[in-house]
Amino acid sequence: MTGERGFSFPESLLSLLIVYVIFTSLLPLTNRMVMNLEEQKLAAQAASVASDSVDGHFLTGEAEGSRIIESVVFDWRMQGGGICVSYKGTSGWQSRCFEPDE
Repeated sequence: MTGERGFSFPESLLSLLIVYVIFTSLLPLTNRMVMNLEEQKLAAQAASVASDSVDGHFLTGEAEGSRIIESVVFDWRMQGGGICVSYKGTSGWQSRCFEPDE
């Protein structure tokens, strides 16, 4: 058995164990990062809806409405001097309110 080439069975199991540990530690981190990016994307889209809706409010006088972006419904409503946008994100219903800068 001297001079054989290749990996032995224990070495193969050890390398598989190392790969398993690396992937099982990275998958939750990756999942959390994807969810955070999705929430940030929805928040940016809500800001875009708010901006477009304020422009539409001054042009047409509408005080509320909705807009669909990538199968997500964004409901907006003028409240006081600002606007609030509600939408259903990955963690439930979210509401973002924007007030004008003075």
